[in-house]
Amino acid sequence: MLHEVLLALSGHPSPLFLEDQQKPDDQLFALLSESEKALLKSIGRLANQHRRLRTLVQDIAKRHPSIICRAAATSLQQVHLARFQKKILEVESSILTKDAKIVGAYDIVPLAAVVSEFDGWHRLMNWFWDLACFMQPAFTSSGEAEGSSATSGAMLINRLRSEAQTGYPDIHKAAVELSQVVESAWLRQLSGWLLYGKLPAHGAQDFFVKSEASSEDGTTHFRKDRDLLPGFVTPTMANTVLFVGKSLGQVKKHARKGTALPGVSSQAWNEAELISSHLAHLSALSLPLHPAQLSRALSAIKLSLSQNVLQHILPMRDTLMLLDCFKQYFLLGRGEFAVALVDEAERRLAARQQSMGRLIQQDPIKALQGLSIKDAELQDALHQAWKTLTREDEHGEDMTLDFAIKHSTLSSFAVSPQRLSASDSIIDDIPQVSSVAFDDVLFPSSAWLQLDIQPPLDLFVSPQEVATYSSINAYLVAIRRAQVRLADLWRRTAARRDHHSATGRNGRSLQHEARQRYAARVRDSRKVWATSSAANFLVSEIAAYFEGEIIRESYAVFEAWVKAPSDDPETSMASTLSEPTPEATHQRDPETLAAGHRSFLASLIYALLLTDYHFTRDLRSLLKNLDALIAFFNRLLDVQAKLDLEIDAGALARTRKRMSAERRWTSIAPGKKSIQTSSL
Repeated sequence: MLHEVLLALSGHPSPLFLEDQQKPDDQLFALLSESEKALLKSIGRLANQHRRLRTLVQDIAKRHPSIICRAAATSLQQVHLARFQKKILEVESSILTKDAKIVGAYDIVPLAAVVSEFDGWHRLMNWFWDLACFMQPAFTSSGEAEGSSATSGAMLINRLRSEAQTGYPDIHKAAVELSQVVESAWLRQLSGWLLYGKLPAHGAQDFFVKSEASSEDGTTHFRKDRDLLPGFVTPTMANTVLFVGKSLGQVKKHARKGTALPGVSSQAWNEAELISSHLAHLSALSLPLHPAQLSRALSAIKLSLSQNVLQHILPMRDTLMLLDCFKQYFLLGRGEFAVALVDEAERRLAARQQSMGRLIQQDPIKALQGLSIKDAELQDALHQAWKTLTREDEHGEDMTLDFAIKHSTLSSFAVSPQRLSASDSIIDDIPQVSSVAFDDVLFPSSAWLQLDIQPPLDLFVSPQEVATYSSINAYLVAIRRAQVRLADLWRRTAARRDHHSATGRNGRSLQHEARQRYAARVRDSRKVWATSSAANFLVSEIAAYFEGEIIRESYAVFEAWVKAPSDDPETSMASTLSEPTPEATHQRDPETLAAGHRSFLASLIYALLLTDYHFTRDLRSLLKNLDALIAFFNRLLDVQAKLDLEIDAGALARTRKRMSAERRWTSIAPGKKSIQTSSL
């Protein structure tokens, strides 16, 4: 019977210990006492659980989609269950060698002594079973695991770290050992990304960095899946991991094409030495991983990559030129650009309205279809604005202006935020802009000023940040447009001053009528002028506050931070393989600059009240009402001017008719007088 018990504990089926739903034959236990039956029942539960657990972990090790879960199942099978098997062999050896610890007098082996040898395994085997059930996914009919129900490696890592705090020494030891195994498997996945910029060849669906093919240009972009991040990995560490791998992938991509990025030489880009240096940082990590230790290693790798490669690719002058482009043309640091763009838009809209008036009488449907602005027209309007700005430029060569002309576009669709870059590490840091649209103020349809970010500048700015700049630009241009159009009302001198003068014999009466007409108009339009003046003051103050107090001051602080030398204490930890230049030594790494830029952009959006739905809604309503007021008022002034011309033209015609009659009378009078004289 002892032999049968040991075989059952080893995982072999036994008639003594059937499954839970099956009842054993009563004749097998007829000669046993109640205490012996209870002992066999306890050992039977352990044997059945061991057998089921071994089958389950074998299934997990073969078919689970997560490499980390497979590693945990393999460790359970080859280490922990092997210990249980070794314990069975030790008990069997003690019985065969007649160890006094188990074998009593007359070579009697008490069943209680055998069962007591496995008392410590009941809780541990139950814990193993719960852990295996946690990892076990649901399988389809074809034998493949369903991705939605499968346990991820991050979930298992978090579960083991939590279970290590239960307070039971045996469970704590098993949880720590399994944590070492699964975190080692996770670290191997991480190493491939950090050292080579490549996703894992196996189990990539379990890694938190995901690749996506862009539908626009077919290139591959990367993003983070926060659901696959282990709990000990902070957002900052995840940002660094994404940045390093993306940067390596970008440099290698250009190296494979034979178009190495500017500034990268063979001395600066020694891949073998760089990998060896970074591998040393990862090899020094202890398992289970400590967040502080992992953070230091990632920071050292990031700084090493930045000092040896990235700062040669993206020097400070390029970063400052890009920031200056955003400031001058997206944030309207050069106000003449906004004025030129508004004037060009108004000129085109006026020409379109004139042609629309003739076309709507001929073909109304075609006229309505022509209301939309095509991208070619928008781009041509931007081109004309650049030409105007270039003619007015008195400083000669302007690299920022040339960069903006080359890379900026004006189109009717916004930048897709799906195209992410190495600097998109904290997408949620940029607050959500209000849903109130300002992109259709300049033109009847949407018009977005965009900037094409090419490598290596995408290490610093993501397309979503460019889209945010586009939203700010549309917001500021809408305000500036209202200011320009209101100021144009005061440029209509004829509407504010009466220069009417009439000639001829009845000039005084005509001038008196004109002055009465002008006085009536002044009384009627006084409220309109007062409203326009108040609106002009409000819009001007808003524009001055946004552009002067907020944008200028915020950018000055941010620019000073960018130019300031880096005082990161971890810089000395980075392994610099080549002697860095003085500029590279003090320059901040691109990932730090990108994080600072995101913080600057987030604070700028808040300060400009772009996140306040109620303010943006009321401002949009104000701009719409101002457009209507200005349009109606300009129409009224045009009608009044036309009426004055018609009145003056009619008075002039009457004067000319009277003068012609007088001339005829004057010419007739001498003849009449001579005739009268001759008749006398």
